[in-house]
Amino acid sequence: MPTPGTEVPLCTVDELEDGTMKHIEHMGYDLLLVKLDGHFYTLDDACTVSWAMLSEGSIDPTNHAVVCPQCKSAFDLQSGKPKSGPAKFPLNVYETHVVGDEVIVIFTY
Repeated sequence: MPTPGTEVPLCTVDELEDGTMKHIEHMGYDLLLVKLDGHFYTLDDACTVSWAMLSEGSIDPTNHAVVCPQCKSAFDLQSGKPKSGPAKFPLNVYETHVVGDEVIVIFTY
């Protein structure tokens, strides 16, 4: 388990095109990395309703959300809070930033 404040490189900036997302597994954690409008977001990759992998869903760029492929819940990329659908509980959101050409996530458990 990562220690609090651990910086973990996820990929390079060029590995992800704008408007796309990918699943990243790190030390047993299933993470969703999204690049939208030039910004990177890292959230849990499992829907809080169906446990489906959100990386198999879609991005709703108008609402700045990721949409579950099974239950169609939409989660806000910045807060992880449900915006629509049956979801009642938010996703964990991880501090994400770019250092040089690397996308870094900070685990803060």
